[in-house]
Amino acid sequence: MTLMIDRSSGPTAFDDQTLRAWASGQTVFLSSEMGGLRDERRAIADALRELGFSVVMFEDFGGRDDDAETAYLDGVARSDIYIGLVGRRYGTMLRSGRSPTHEEYREARRRGLRIAVWVAADGSARQGDARDYVTEVRVFHTTGSWNRSSELVASVVARMREMAAEQDSPWVKLGDITFRAASIVDDGRRLTLQMHSRDRAVLSALEAMRPNGPGRSDTVSVTTADRSGTARVTEVTSRASSSQRRELAIAAEVDWAEGRRSTLASGLNGVSVEEQVEIGLRAGLFGEPLPEQLGMLSTMLDADDPLAPLDGLGLPQSTYESVARLLIVERLIGSHGASYLEHFAVGPEHDGDRSVELAWRDALYYSNVEPASREIRGTRCSVGSLGAAR
Repeated sequence: MTLMIDRSSGPTAFDDQTLRAWASGQTVFLSSEMGGLRDERRAIADALRELGFSVVMFEDFGGRDDDAETAYLDGVARSDIYIGLVGRRYGTMLRSGRSPTHEEYREARRRGLRIAVWVAADGSARQGDARDYVTEVRVFHTTGSWNRSSELVASVVARMREMAAEQDSPWVKLGDITFRAASIVDDGRRLTLQMHSRDRAVLSALEAMRPNGPGRSDTVSVTTADRSGTARVTEVTSRASSSQRRELAIAAEVDWAEGRRSTLASGLNGVSVEEQVEIGLRAGLFGEPLPEQLGMLSTMLDADDPLAPLDGLGLPQSTYESVARLLIVERLIGSHGASYLEHFAVGPEHDGDRSVELAWRDALYYSNVEPASREIRGTRCSVGSLGAAR
C-alpha cells in the first residue's frame, strides 16, 4: 500500500487564552548581534513576555564577552525555543572563530530546540561572515525576513502561534497512513488516538481497520515522533462534525519496540549488526556504496531509502520534516531495535537536494554495556538520483 498522508487538516489555531497557557511553560532564547538590533530585540522580548513566554536575552547576563561564553550557552540549554535575528553585522569573534550568535545557534541545534530565524531583507551591506552564517542556517531552516520592526514582531508572534499549534497536533503513522492526532493517550499497553480529517481516503482507510473491517489485519505498525512498535486496532469510532469533516477515536493494543537487538541478528563478514544498520541508512539516504567485504551478502542489508515515499509529493517543509521523522523512527526503532533517536533534521529542498542528519543510540544487547551513539549526515536528492554524503 502506498503511503497515505492526510494533508486536509492543519494544526488547530490557538486562541489567546490557550496560547498564553502554552507559552507559560516555554522559555525563548533571543539571539542576535546586539549593536545594531537592540531595538528589535527589546520589541520582540516585550511582545513575547506579554504573551506569557519566559525570554532569555544576553542583556540579562549584563553584557557579552569571552568570560560570559559559558553563561550564554547555559541560557540556550535551559530554553525550549531559539529565535535568531541576523542584520548587517556578524558580531565579535570568540576563541572558536565564530560569533556568540553563531555559537548560540549551533548549541540550539545540538540540543534539539525549536528554531526560527529572521534575516533583515536589506542585505546589501551584510558582512561576509554574517552571509556565511545565513547560508549555514538555511541548510536546515527556512528563514523569515523583515524590513520594519513592526513587521518583525508580528511575524515572530505568528510563528509562535504556529509552533504552539504544531506541538499540540503531533503526527502519527498507523500502518501506511500518517495523520495529525488531536490527542495521544498511551499507558504502555493501550493506545488511544483522536483525529479529525476531511480526507475521505484517509478516513475510509482508518475505519477499515476496525476488527470487522475490510482492511483488518492482526497487527499494523504504529509510530510516533519517538516510539515505534506494533498495534492491534480494537475499536474505531467515527463522529461527523460537519458535512465534510469527521472525527475518529482509535483504540489499539500496542507493543512498543524495547530498543533491544533481535536474537536472530548476526554479523556479516566482520560487519556487526549495528554497523549494518548504519551502512544501510547511508546507502539508502545518500547513495554511499556498500562495503566490498560484504560481497553477495550485501543483499541481506536493509539499504532502501526510508524517505523515498515522500519524493515528488510537494509537501510543505513542516509536514515533510514531521513525516520524515516518523519514517526514520520506524526504520531505526521499529525495524532495527535502536534504543532511541537522539537527533533528526532535514532541511528544505534546494535544487532538488535536501540535507539530512540524524543521530541515534544502538540497540541494547548486553545489559551492562551502554549502547553506542551513531551519527550520519549528508545530502540526498529527492528527484530521482541520490546525492553524495558530505
